[in-house]
Amino acid sequence: MHSSSPSSFRAGITKPNNTRKYMNTNHVRVSLEVDLEEKLFKMLEGEMIEKIIAEANYEPEENIWKNILEGHSFKVTHEMAPKLYDLFQDVKEKLRYCKPIDFYITNSAELNAFALTRIEKGEADIININSGLISMFDDDELRFVIGHEIGHLITRYARVLKLIDFIFPGLENIPLILAHKIELWQKVSELTADRFGYIASPSVEKCVSGFFKMASGLNTDRIKFDYQAYIRDNEKILDYFSENRNLLSHPVNPLRIKAIELFGESKLFAAISQDKDLNHDDELAQKMQKLIEILITISSSPMDAQRKLFVASAGILMAQVDKEIDEEELEQILEALSMYTVFPKEFLSDMCKENVQKIFEESVRNIISQNPAERTQLLEYMASVAFCDSNMFPTEMDFLFETGEKMLGLTRRETAQIMAVTLQQGFIPELYK
Repeated sequence: MHSSSPSSFRAGITKPNNTRKYMNTNHVRVSLEVDLEEKLFKMLEGEMIEKIIAEANYEPEENIWKNILEGHSFKVTHEMAPKLYDLFQDVKEKLRYCKPIDFYITNSAELNAFALTRIEKGEADIININSGLISMFDDDELRFVIGHEIGHLITRYARVLKLIDFIFPGLENIPLILAHKIELWQKVSELTADRFGYIASPSVEKCVSGFFKMASGLNTDRIKFDYQAYIRDNEKILDYFSENRNLLSHPVNPLRIKAIELFGESKLFAAISQDKDLNHDDELAQKMQKLIEILITISSSPMDAQRKLFVASAGILMAQVDKEIDEEELEQILEALSMYTVFPKEFLSDMCKENVQKIFEESVRNIISQNPAERTQLLEYMASVAFCDSNMFPTEMDFLFETGEKMLGLTRRETAQIMAVTLQQGFIPELYK
């Protein structure tokens, strides 16, 4: 659906009144996408990193792509391809995108397209469409694709991707707590870009037929494509994943199709089609929240829900034994929580407002009753929180022994052995006491 660098599509509106030059794009965007984009840019120290990259005078990746496309692809001009050129420009005008865009077609059977934002002043942005997509899609389907890609240009999608690629070359060694946020942001960014695609081509049928072609590689001329039947099947898929959620199997295309339906039926789209402002569509936001919950939930397993409660409550209690939660302990807890939630910091903050001791005791009982073999892992986690700050306190040792013996059913010797193994695996003494 998208490559690691260029923003990629893969996977009757009234003509705008030109008395207003710009569209209020922030009202079009999915609110979670806006929030995640801002948080990621700040978390990645975007402004500072961009200054460093500029001072280092690196060759911009967009220039490399520009050279490749100029040498190996066909640049769409009015003289050479007037029908395609007019179609692309019409989409650009409908979305009121004022920066120049160079459109290219590359010889590839893969049904894909991507967009690149040019940072240099005076340089045109780039949208590339593979020839297979041009051949397979009709004009309305193609309008949706181009609108989708311009949607990526409107947001800071490519800009944030560049930061991620720079800080984590090859996308390796990304901390799990950050990796989940990046994955969620990329998927929600597709929902935002699809809204711009729908504004350019306001037909659910055409959007759905485009997704069908992308998924199957089949031209609808070759089969009897029933988009209403496809929509019904899509609802069944969403119902299944609502009950069986797992981060590795989130159904992005079915979610995108449903999100397009909701947007097309919304007051927000009605206002946009009439060239009016609508600051917020509460009804659409509520429906989208329910849909996005499928993406946010890493696992719907009842046992994982109990493990999440244990990690948060046990971490808080263990860290507070010495009267304060320091930075190392907080990071240890958040890293463990990131296995179970995309927003571990927020979940931990909410947990602090509850009866932590009660939640801790109940989660331990629930886990042990279902899986007694996890006793060792539970104590290992608590010991890792105790030892991660390079300090050892008698009160922490007492709490670990008490938990091991009274709650987990371990002997004192077994508890001590688990603590010893945890020390050997990760304890680093404080060197400058």
